[in-house]
Amino acid sequence: MTAAPLLAKFLHVRRSELDRTLQVAGFAILLGWAMYTAFNATQAIFLNKAGPHAYPLFFVVLALAVWPMVALQGALTRRLGVGRTLRLTLVLNAVIAPVLYVVYFISEAPTVAFTVYVIYSIAFELVMLNFWSFVSQHFNLLEGKRIFPVIAAGLSIGYILAGFTTTLVALYATEPLLFVWAFGAASAALMAEWVERRLFRPSFVDDADELFAHEQVVRHRQGAMRVVRGAIQYLTSSRLVLALVLLALVMQITSRVGDYLVALIFVAATHNSLQELTILIGNAWLASYVVQLVISLFVAPWVLDKLGVKNAIMALPIFTLIGFVAVAVNPILATSLFLFIVRNGLQTGLDDPAQSVLGGALPAQVGPKLRVLLDNVVLPGAAVITGVGLLLVQQFVSATVQVLAVIGIVLAVLFIAAALRLRGLYVTAIYERLRTHAVSLNDFQRALGRPTPAEIDELRGFVRTGDDRARPFAAAALGRLAPETFAAMVPELLASPDASVRKLALQLAPPNAVTDAQLQSAENDPDGWVVAAAAVAGAGHDPPWERSGVLLHELWDSSDPTRRAAAVWAAAFTGDRGTVVDGMRDGDPIVRLEAIRSFAKMKADVPEAAGPLVACLLDDNMEVRREALRQAVRWAPSGDERPAFADALVASLASGDREVRRLASEAMAAQAPEALILTLPLLESREHAAAAAVEALIRSGRPDLFRRVKAHLEHHLGEGVKSARLSTHAAASSRMRGDGDEAAAYAFLRIALDDFAGHATDSGLGAMRALHGKRGFATVERGVLSTEPQARAEGLETLLNFGPGWLAAPLAQLLDQDAFDPATARALSDAELEALANHADKWIHDAAGAAANGLGDGMKELIALKRVPLFSTLTLEQLSSIDQLMVTRHYAKGESIFLKGDVGSELFVVLEGEIRIHVDHEGREVTLARLGPSSVVGEMAVFDDQPRSAGAQASDNTTVRVLRRDRLQALVHEHPEVLLEFVRNLSQRIRVMNEQLESGTQAAAGSVVGS
Repeated sequence: MTAAPLLAKFLHVRRSELDRTLQVAGFAILLGWAMYTAFNATQAIFLNKAGPHAYPLFFVVLALAVWPMVALQGALTRRLGVGRTLRLTLVLNAVIAPVLYVVYFISEAPTVAFTVYVIYSIAFELVMLNFWSFVSQHFNLLEGKRIFPVIAAGLSIGYILAGFTTTLVALYATEPLLFVWAFGAASAALMAEWVERRLFRPSFVDDADELFAHEQVVRHRQGAMRVVRGAIQYLTSSRLVLALVLLALVMQITSRVGDYLVALIFVAATHNSLQELTILIGNAWLASYVVQLVISLFVAPWVLDKLGVKNAIMALPIFTLIGFVAVAVNPILATSLFLFIVRNGLQTGLDDPAQSVLGGALPAQVGPKLRVLLDNVVLPGAAVITGVGLLLVQQFVSATVQVLAVIGIVLAVLFIAAALRLRGLYVTAIYERLRTHAVSLNDFQRALGRPTPAEIDELRGFVRTGDDRARPFAAAALGRLAPETFAAMVPELLASPDASVRKLALQLAPPNAVTDAQLQSAENDPDGWVVAAAAVAGAGHDPPWERSGVLLHELWDSSDPTRRAAAVWAAAFTGDRGTVVDGMRDGDPIVRLEAIRSFAKMKADVPEAAGPLVACLLDDNMEVRREALRQAVRWAPSGDERPAFADALVASLASGDREVRRLASEAMAAQAPEALILTLPLLESREHAAAAAVEALIRSGRPDLFRRVKAHLEHHLGEGVKSARLSTHAAASSRMRGDGDEAAAYAFLRIALDDFAGHATDSGLGAMRALHGKRGFATVERGVLSTEPQARAEGLETLLNFGPGWLAAPLAQLLDQDAFDPATARALSDAELEALANHADKWIHDAAGAAANGLGDGMKELIALKRVPLFSTLTLEQLSSIDQLMVTRHYAKGESIFLKGDVGSELFVVLEGEIRIHVDHEGREVTLARLGPSSVVGEMAVFDDQPRSAGAQASDNTTVRVLRRDRLQALVHEHPEVLLEFVRNLSQRIRVMNEQLESGTQAAAGSVVGS
């Protein structure tokens, strides 16, 4: 336990992510060892038998062969899923490896060696492509920025082990190395299943995640070629995208020329001995990946932090040029090893991370397009260009070491030029994103590193003339990147009219840069946050400023919650843990929210905070509750607070807020897996909690829980399909009975059956989100829930392709509106009605009884509410809770319900009768509308606190249900879908009003019906 925090810190990951990271990194080590051991063997045999001069043709053949194989793998992924496709690919690798050994045993002719190397290279590309798709299921985009470098380091360790293995086995023979490939691939297939069953699947937290997932769905619907054509359009619309593509193209061509050049020297140096060549290749890759590992873990973080991406992207081109020049001057094994090791180590260890950060300068929606271009145009295009070009060199010049070294020098110069061009555009793009507030301070620092004098001047300009968001950002950037300049600007910053800039001046300036006189001036600042920053700055003086403690005490004792929040913020810097704990207990949510943030800044090192933080997990304020749950993902109490913590997470899973449910499920998986058992009873709930519990349990990575959820879903979906089918029979029974109470009873039964089927659908969709979120299921879900027939049909087709069959097939039936046709359905039989009367669901049980024995008054009111468009999307369970908040009123014909100018505090639902909406116009009363049963009156005034803009009168004996403002707000909080219906109604009224205005009619007054 004590080693976990140190290991997490060393790997630059969070403790809550450590287990997942280590499991996948272990998987990467196994995979890297197996695949690169085979690479060393097949490459050595290829170079020994076919010769280096076969490389150009190999580049072309590989490029042309990989693309259709990637397309085939994409089809398999859509059909089988990422995990099953990876396992199938690994099993095929395990089978192919011994087959290729037998082929080698029979003949090692040049053609055979060439073909086997192509087959292996395709297998390698497919395995690694599928591996990263598999890994990305278990880490969202923000986690991936921290964790993927560690997984890449795991692959590097595997490559290093491959180098040792190659050297040892090659002392006997090269060909047996293929059995390492077979053994490793088979073991990796087993481990992939083990890992997939046990790894937590996070949900999306970043827009870029959604965009990448959406791109996969679009590719499936429109085809790869159409997506590629769309991506190519970005080349003409963005100079930065064009520069990135050109840089990648030149880099790939330069790399392949370098591979050819190094191969010529390696073969010559080993005198065409297969054993010596194999050992040399193994040692070269071993050394290369030792360098890569050192660079990725130690050098790259320092370079990116201190020098920035703008300088890091220059390293690989410069060292590539040095390597080619060294080979041209002295073409010996040592210089070729330098070119091989340094170039490969830098590319994987430094350039790839730099390119990843470089993408942050692009809008999020461009990322998927750029990835399509790189994978489908740049990489195969570079291979073909290189292959054809080298074949021409072989044909018309001579592919000697000296010629290839000169070609490499020319390409390296172009590489440097492309990097310089990209560097300039990148810096410009970063400042453009600063102007539009689309870059974080960390990304800004990693982009620029140490700023130049010109960049410092530009940041100064933002501080002085920027908008309300750019000023504090530029000030913080100066404080972090140019502390000397920032210290010199302190007097100017303290005089700024922007309170956030004044606060940053005190917060970020070195202690000796702020004088006591400046602190005394800040003491009287009208902004409490500036006062708190002055107290923190004074506490850092030597000796400490004597007024610091007094100021913080005065802030905490203030009746202004903002000043108390400032005191809690300062407590994180002064180490005042007691104030942080007291802040969590404060009566104002602003203070509680800041206390939780201070708790996070102090790395949870706050004794006595467990109880108050657990209470915040159930806070009435959603922002406080979400922030507390974000900390619960990283922290968990011990001892007596542990059961309360687990109970709070389970309660949060039943919340009406989707973000609260997501965070609760992640906190359970990361910090309180024992709480997952407590969620099993929620599967039987008829609220959001059931679907949330399904999603959390599947995401958990616990095989035992997955089996229980699967059994529940199979039964529940089966019952849901049955209910949907019986609903059409209930509709037929209702039609046959006309308009009386008996027809209404069957209509009520149909509503109950539809609710049950809808609940099963929600649970099934929750399971699909957990299983296929990374594959773009959000887009599919929007399609299957769409009212557009074409979008729904495409969504259902993709849903079935996603699988698994036990889940997707019944779910597709429930979502297909044409699967159950009520027009051709027969009436319910007595046996079916009797069976429904014994149904486990309370509402179906009661509704079946009502169909047999008659409706109760409460059921009639629920039917009336269900017919109101405002409440039509709610279930009977939800309507029942709403009905309990409402009161019934009766108005006689001619009686006034409310007058124009009254303060609106109630919403009315018409059950029986009619309400006339009217205004006085030029001394006479004008009727605007007449509203009958199922209409809603007065809902807008309940939200905007404005006087009624029209009067309402009962034009007949009228019965209404009334909902007060405070109860309506509670309803909207628990059921946000009601608010969406409000917005939909308002939008419809605005649209009608616009149409009336355009037609020039006098009916525009009808837009105030909801006054």
